[in-house]
Amino acid sequence: MKTGKILTEEISDLTVGSLPTRPTSPVALGGRGYSPREMKHAFDRLPLFIVERFNSLIDDIKAVGEDSVAAAIPSGVSEGHSLSDLLGDITNGAFASYLTVLDKTLSVHITEILERLNRLEGGSI
Repeated sequence: MKTGKILTEEISDLTVGSLPTRPTSPVALGGRGYSPREMKHAFDRLPLFIVERFNSLIDDIKAVGEDSVAAAIPSGVSEGHSLSDLLGDITNGAFASYLTVLDKTLSVHITEILERLNRLEGGSI
C-alpha cells in the first residue's frame, strides 16, 4: 500500500495557523502582503492536501495485486492467504471448495450433482 498516515510535519505549513498574524498587511507591519487570491489559496491548502491523500487511499483500496489493501489483510483461510486471494477465489469459483456441506465440500457436491445430471441427460452437460 502506497498511502500512509498524514504526519504533522506534512501539514504544519498548510494550516491557517501557519499564516502570519496579519497576512494581508504589509511586511513592515508583520504581514506578508497576501492578495485576496493568495489568501483563498492559503485557506484551501490543507483541505486540498487531505482530498489528494484520500483519493490516493481510495486508489490503494481499489488496487489489485500486492499494492492493494486487500492483499495486506489475512483472510484466515490459510497461511499467506489474503483477502485479495479470497475475493479472487469467490470470482473464479474456488470459494466453493472452502465450504463444507455435510461431509464434503460444496464444490464436490456441485461436481456430483453435475455428473448425475449429465448421466440423466445422456451426456449433454
